[in-house]
Amino acid sequence: MRIFFISSGCGFEFQNHLSDEDSNILAGFQSIGKKRSDFHFDKFMIRQDKRKELIPKIKEFRPDFILVFRGPFLPAHYVTSIRKMKIPIGIWVVDDPYRLKTHKELVQPYNLVITQDSNSVSFYQELGKTVLHLPLAVNPDKYRPMNVGEKYRSDLCFVGSAFPIRIRYFDQLTPILLKNKTKIIGQWWEKLKNYSKLKKCVLNNPIPPDEVIKYYNGAKIVLNIHRTNNDREDNPKNIAAHTPNNRTYEIAACKSFQLTTWRTDLYQHFAEEEIASFHTLGELKEKIHYYLSREEERAEMAAKAYQNVRRMHTYQKRIHDLLEYLENHVHYKKNRG
Repeated sequence: MRIFFISSGCGFEFQNHLSDEDSNILAGFQSIGKKRSDFHFDKFMIRQDKRKELIPKIKEFRPDFILVFRGPFLPAHYVTSIRKMKIPIGIWVVDDPYRLKTHKELVQPYNLVITQDSNSVSFYQELGKTVLHLPLAVNPDKYRPMNVGEKYRSDLCFVGSAFPIRIRYFDQLTPILLKNKTKIIGQWWEKLKNYSKLKKCVLNNPIPPDEVIKYYNGAKIVLNIHRTNNDREDNPKNIAAHTPNNRTYEIAACKSFQLTTWRTDLYQHFAEEEIASFHTLGELKEKIHYYLSREEERAEMAAKAYQNVRRMHTYQKRIHDLLEYLENHVHYKKNRG
């Protein structure tokens, strides 16, 4: 099989507009390529490669399937041109259900929609689209256990942007956060009501993945607070998110203990003895107190989650599942003649 990958063009400037997910997916393709002699892939890097080279590069490579990641910087007329070449093209969207209103228009020209959230599948089916649920995952060669210095050590650590639910939680958790050694890392945290009190705990800007990994490894508890369904007002039906976020897998791959928001699919991906979860702010407070004093239990759970994620939730595994789907799918069969 021949797969052509078009990157998202997302990512911070320090990533050269190549998001962490883009690079991890590419690593997954490379791993598959080393193991399968019948698999070949090529790529086009949005905002790095010249746009005028896209169609000629596709024609030269002659792919069986084109995978577009996220797709915000690929104009629809390119997708239409590719379809006229009788090459099936799919888009993997990874902000569901938070951006379903935007995605409703974005996915229209594609043969296949891949969504990272299981509860968003029916939304696309109602639009008449062929849909595959493919959760996010982890690159275990990048996210891995390591020893880190004092700079990265904490009792409580959170990495991510200051979306409304997180601001509300951390404002109300302020006494607990100040009582313990806490690190909050990401953008927009100046919005906290208690920012002046918590400022010493906050690194108020995004950091590269190789730094994120160190903070995960240095924490006793990594907090993984998921977003609410419509925090960007781009999910008008308020469809609930069911599938865990990418951090769930990344934290586990660092062999770090995490305390995460409960989601419907969480314990389909992990066992309850692997990852601790909470439903409410009150339960989160109780579990922070409980697990901070139980180092051995944290280590046991983290070790089990680590084994699980390396076995079942790598990008290599996700891409294997995607290829298996394509090899049995009507679009791919048509293209193969």
